[in-house]
Amino acid sequence: MEKFFVWKIEDSVDPEEVENVSGVLKVYRDGTIFRLEDPHMFVKASLQEEGGVATKDVVLNEDLGLWVRLYLPSSHVQQQTEKHRLPVILYFHGGGFCLASPALPDLHNFTLKLAASVGAMVVSVAYRLAPEHRLPAAYDDCIKALQWVSSHAVGGGDFERDLWLDLQADFSEVYLLGDSAGANIAHHVLLRCGGVEAWSPMRVGGAIFLQPYFGAEQRTRSENECLPDACLTLQLSDAGWRLSLPLGSDRDHPFSNPWSPAAPKLEEVPLPPLLVAIGGRDMLRDRVHDYCELLKQCGKSVEVVVFGEEEHAFYALKPHSLIPLNA
Repeated sequence: MEKFFVWKIEDSVDPEEVENVSGVLKVYRDGTIFRLEDPHMFVKASLQEEGGVATKDVVLNEDLGLWVRLYLPSSHVQQQTEKHRLPVILYFHGGGFCLASPALPDLHNFTLKLAASVGAMVVSVAYRLAPEHRLPAAYDDCIKALQWVSSHAVGGGDFERDLWLDLQADFSEVYLLGDSAGANIAHHVLLRCGGVEAWSPMRVGGAIFLQPYFGAEQRTRSENECLPDACLTLQLSDAGWRLSLPLGSDRDHPFSNPWSPAAPKLEEVPLPPLLVAIGGRDMLRDRVHDYCELLKQCGKSVEVVVFGEEEHAFYALKPHSLIPLNA
């Protein structure tokens, strides 16, 4: 299956173009936005147990275009009892807040492998994308998805219930997983909601941040030394911030820079145990190391795993790689 996960900034011959990401996303001087929506770019959900996992899509808010893709290991598809419930992983995908979808082949395959290998139900969130919907839209959408899952634990709320979650989910074992921009989203979801205590009786037992996407006006050494053929380049990273941050903001905005004076105070928010994965060849590695030190200085429980030879997004791009989340 063709890969769509690797993007780059294109040199444009059209003087009216101000941004062009692999021809998939173009922004013009008059504010017009072109986004390629070829159905062949995406994988449909299937109840036919692809790779030992059944999948289905659920619309949470039609007006917002907010939906999720659920992944359920096949051993539980026909289960109609509450004897053996599964942990739940809420997955927020990467893509610089501007690109990707749970239905993108690389991300769909990664999530299939995750559900099968860990033995968990995965809820992959299709949040609104920038620049049509700048931050904090993605944060708000992922909070709504978490609220939807939580509503099944209390037997009420304004959301329509889902039978898979009702019968299969163990709400004492809920985890957040985000990669790249998705890890930034997971960080802000926890902070904006006041930490783990906001979801009782549902228990958020931990969060996994894969190569979290943060930035600042001051460059790190690994950013300055980034090679032009890297999976994530400085040029592409900067474009992501230009397209996603509130208009008029720079990379020191608290959405991108957790060291910003305006950023939420980490020491004041009760966070679950965190696992942070760093790629040794990832341009973000120095900033992520600094982020982990910041968390530790604020008294947070952080385990750091370094994949020394890996670039950005290796877990989705390499067909046989998977972060050992069940270790």
